[in-house]
This record gives sequence, C-alpha cells and structure tokens, in this order.
Amino acid sequence: MTNERGSVAVLGLIAMMLLGVIGAGMVTLSNIDVTIAANHRDGVAAQYLAEAGALWAIVKLKTDNDFVIKTETQKDITTYKIDDKPPILGSYTVTTKFAPKIFNKNQRLITSIGTVNKAKRQITVQILWLTDQADSFEIIWNN
Repeated sequence: MTNERGSVAVLGLIAMMLLGVIGAGMVTLSNIDVTIAANHRDGVAAQYLAEAGALWAIVKLKTDNDFVIKTETQKDITTYKIDDKPPILGSYTVTTKFAPKIFNKNQRLITSIGTVNKAKRQITVQILWLTDQADSFEIIWNN
C-alpha cells in the first residue's frame, strides 16, 4: 500500500496537463478563426471600395467635361485616391485611360483598386459612349 501513495497526484497532474494542451489548442483555433473572419471582412470591404471607385469615375466622365478632356490628352491619369490615414481605414485608386488597342475617342478603360489593411481588390471597367445618345454608356465589367 505504501507504493501507491502519490499515484493520484501524478494522475491528477497528467489530467491537468492534457486539459491545458486541449485548452491551448482551442485558443489557437479561436485566434485563427478570428483572423480568417477579419481577412474576409477586409476583402469584401476592398471589393466595395474598388466598385465605388469605378462608379465614381463613370459618374465623373458623365458629368465633368474637363475630366473627359484630361483623360483624352493625358496617357494615364490617376483620377482619385482616398488616403489611408486614420480614421479612414481603406483607400481606392482609380486610373482612367483610353482602352488598349482601340483608338475610339469615346472609349475609356477604368481600373479601380480598393485596399483595406492587407486586402486588395481590382475592378476593370471598359466604357463606351453611345454616339446616338450623348448621356448613355455601354459598360463592360471585368473583375
């Protein structure tokens, strides 16, 4: 009987160590899930920012004749950028230029890049003014 003294304490320590390892694994998995969710959220927000930038450029081309002239005369024009300084958590950069290999005065290629933290999403839009309707566009979205 004297040989069995302290065996319960050893078994208790082993059980506590196993529970500690399982708890540490659960904390690690929880942190990974939080990181995955944050990355997904940032990716969705970056996509929305890229789409907003492209739509901003389309509206600008429809309403601002000076802007249209700038995009005709300059080879590549960065039209807008929101700084990523706090409290703004994301940014987008929009570039407007003539569509490649097509020298139509009424055609533009808009590239918008949305950025939130480490996530970046890019949208490319090709637009063409319809000649019979001055206020109409044909828009081709390319993601």
